[in-house]
Amino acid sequence: MTARKKAKPSFEEGMASLEAMIAAMNEGGLSLEQSMKTYEEGMALAAQLEAMLAEHRRRIERIDPDTAEIETFEENENGVS
Repeated sequence: MTARKKAKPSFEEGMASLEAMIAAMNEGGLSLEQSMKTYEEGMALAAQLEAMLAEHRRRIERIDPDTAEIETFEENENGVS
């Protein structure tokens, strides 16, 4: 029997998981060990979500109103084009 690959969660699912982790930590009912594990998982998930955003940011295109040409989205030093 072959193992099926686990589907990568959507951005929204990832955000919901991250929010649940934060809420659990804020409630204060976790042991130190559970808090550390949750923190580590949350940081890894936050990095994955940031990577997803960066990938989508690279894919954004816009139409230049002056030339009607499609330009790719580029970030300036503030992270906004």
